[in-house]
Amino acid sequence: MPFVLLGCVGLMWGISYPITAAALHGFDVLTLRCLIQTLGACAMLAQAAALRRHFPIEREAWPDLVVAALLNMTVLPISFTIGVYLLGPGRTSVLVYTMPIWATLFARIVLGERLTFMRAVALAFGAGAVAALMSQNLPELRNAPLGGAVTLLAAMSYGLGTVWLKRRVWRADAAVVVFWQLVIGTIPILMIWFALRFPPALPPAGSGAWLAAIFLGMVGNGIAYFAWFRVIGLVPAGAAGIGTLITPCIAVISSVWLAGETLHPHDMVAIALIGAALTLVMIEQLRLRRRARTLAGGRQGSTAL
Repeated sequence: MPFVLLGCVGLMWGISYPITAAALHGFDVLTLRCLIQTLGACAMLAQAAALRRHFPIEREAWPDLVVAALLNMTVLPISFTIGVYLLGPGRTSVLVYTMPIWATLFARIVLGERLTFMRAVALAFGAGAVAALMSQNLPELRNAPLGGAVTLLAAMSYGLGTVWLKRRVWRADAAVVVFWQLVIGTIPILMIWFALRFPPALPPAGSGAWLAAIFLGMVGNGIAYFAWFRVIGLVPAGAAGIGTLITPCIAVISSVWLAGETLHPHDMVAIALIGAALTLVMIEQLRLRRRARTLAGGRQGSTAL
């Protein structure tokens, strides 16, 4: 079940990169993020209401919720959207998905999770994929240093935000937790938007940009985040982070199709390395589950005796 959800998340987030590039033809970064996250919060509200979930969050959980919201729903989306504008969707997706490296490191520091051999090898493959992709014509791109720095900030925020949610057991449903994160994380973006655009006004945008924004809000945020935070609750943070490496594969391929980017040999090498990293993570998780079932069966047998 977790890997089915990861596959769905990878597909939704992967195609969101070229769709973000399309939306940026009609909206500026701040306006687009305000639209996307408002729509995403509405989608999460609808899901939670349909599932009849309770919306209150226990008082002691609010500090962790606010930190996670600022990391996952403020710093990450703004940084990655700027990255798409400066670097293009394909390259941005691969840089953002250095996230597993940061998630694994933060999981070791914050949660004390053990760095297994297979995860270390998978991370090495992921780093190799980034190196392969970035060894192309990055210096020729506009504002490449700034775009690369901002995108790496998104990756670090993504990694730390993923780990931060694992610091506690959330009593509220995942849809409710995501809803509150979207609400809290959108507030600083709205404040900046109002400060820079007062009186507030939406720029003229074509139907294509509006359709892209609606997709990003309802699917890329609303549905995908719901599935993602379900995954975080089912598997270790480091493993979940590495598992998302399917997203840049889809992003690179869909960017060729939807955004007209060119697929280079370096891209194919990066995709192959990411596929290898994913395979290692899945093998490790299957082994852990088999071992847990064996131990559970042994305990039940001894209890019966």
